[in-house]
Amino acid sequence: MTKKKLRLLPLGGLGEIGLNCLVLEWEDNLVLLDCGIQFPDASHPGVELFVPDLSYVMDRLDHLKGVVVTHGHDDHIGAIPYLARRTALDVYCTKFPRGLIAHKLAEHEHAKKVNFIEIEPGKSFQVGPFGFTAVAVQHSIIEALAFGIQTPVGLVVHSGDFKHDPTPFEGQTIGLEAFEAFGKKGVHLLFADSTNAEKAGHTVSEEDIAKSFSQLFKEQDTRIIIALFASNIRRIGNLLRLAHEQGKKVVLLGRSMHSYTRLAHEQSSLNIPEDTLILPENADKYPDDKVVILATGSQAEPQSALLRVAHGTHRDLQLRPGDRVMLSSRFIPGNERAISGMISQLARQGAEILYESVHQIHVSGHGFQEELRLLHQACKPKYFVPVHGEYRHMAKHADLASESDISKENIFIIEDGQVLETDGVQLARAEKVNLKKVPIVQGWVMEQRPIVFTQRSGMAKAGIVYSVLMRDAHTRELVGRPVVNSYGVLFKDGEEEDTVKLEAVDLVESVYEEECMDPASDHEAAEIIRLQLRRYYRDHACYKPIVITQVFDV
Repeated sequence: MTKKKLRLLPLGGLGEIGLNCLVLEWEDNLVLLDCGIQFPDASHPGVELFVPDLSYVMDRLDHLKGVVVTHGHDDHIGAIPYLARRTALDVYCTKFPRGLIAHKLAEHEHAKKVNFIEIEPGKSFQVGPFGFTAVAVQHSIIEALAFGIQTPVGLVVHSGDFKHDPTPFEGQTIGLEAFEAFGKKGVHLLFADSTNAEKAGHTVSEEDIAKSFSQLFKEQDTRIIIALFASNIRRIGNLLRLAHEQGKKVVLLGRSMHSYTRLAHEQSSLNIPEDTLILPENADKYPDDKVVILATGSQAEPQSALLRVAHGTHRDLQLRPGDRVMLSSRFIPGNERAISGMISQLARQGAEILYESVHQIHVSGHGFQEELRLLHQACKPKYFVPVHGEYRHMAKHADLASESDISKENIFIIEDGQVLETDGVQLARAEKVNLKKVPIVQGWVMEQRPIVFTQRSGMAKAGIVYSVLMRDAHTRELVGRPVVNSYGVLFKDGEEEDTVKLEAVDLVESVYEEECMDPASDHEAAEIIRLQLRRYYRDHACYKPIVITQVFDV
């Protein structure tokens, strides 16, 4: 008789940053661990974000027992509302991500009922055949969790996003004791965060960052503007405390800065000292050295608060020469050019700019190599799968794991779509599920083929040439002259667009008369002209444009 097997399928987050989503499957039971989004790069113009390809789940929707959430970052929870459009859901999470998800759901009018089951660190709960134990970990957002998952074939541990900060926050450090307890029970399989696997040593403590800010505040002789992620509640709390201790007032800029801090304060996760927050319009009532501004926009996101300040378009804050701007976050890969442009724009207005590479004002929420080793040594897993990172990050993490006495044969580097199966004795690769990231445009789920985005990129780079011919349906003679228009085409030096256009009209007319007068279909005639027109524009334009030709019988 064939042994029953636990199946594990990553739908996102392996081989890429973001889109984190893992399927746990046992017989007719599915559980999702996280369901996040990913933001696009410049190769996908018009796309707001991506959600995981949930086709595998949709085909087994009756088997879905719920979504278990590690923490409230968008790359772990952002796709839950899109899943909720398709089905009612049970979502297991702590208080803070619950508030964030509920806020997102309110913006999705077609979302079905979501039933929240609130969980707590140190407590266990059951989802279908899986027994979860939540472990509090340190990350760049409050209430981050790892999980020990008791499956029918053994104990699986998932680190979530984590770091090891020895300085307690609200009495909480990474749960090394819990991981050691898992290790004593016997961990069959460990999934662990690989984001910073290439970085040697140990992350700096968040308290060291607070000390750095404290010194900067003491030296302050002008306004300070600090850009950071609104989700970094611990850092925001430290900045509010430091400002209050030094008699400064704090302005919050950005919609998410207000919504995240309000939610954390309402849930008693953020202490806002009395009389510390002021409205932007009241900032000029205080000396510059008594004003600290916390703003969104550290990644130069379109329409973010700091980007609008940089361009002088923010209605509540105008930059002044001498203002000190601090970017308290890392430069996320893909955002470097936009951030650099924003920094230059800030500098043009006379601001002094500090960021991670020139001053200690940020620390990562993902553990460095020594912290990863601590996790390996605590769990002592039989099998190991690095997750959450590009392939190079996971490959480096695999090397680190092999140095921690995990057998190389028992380390699996896999990417999205690769199914793993285990009977509790052996772990092995099974089939590969074909996945495609699903783009969201204007809030709509777009199930287009990838060729659509290749076409959009081509249009953005090279432009379009559009040609229309009208011909008599009986005689096939042209009715009037052809029309040729170009949009977004860059012409070579010395080429005049109007001259090129007139010559193109002559070309189309002569090609039609010489090659298309025979009883060819309008489609065949259009294709002959399209090829000749494309060849012509290739010689006159910097890039070969997309050419569309239509022939109409009248």
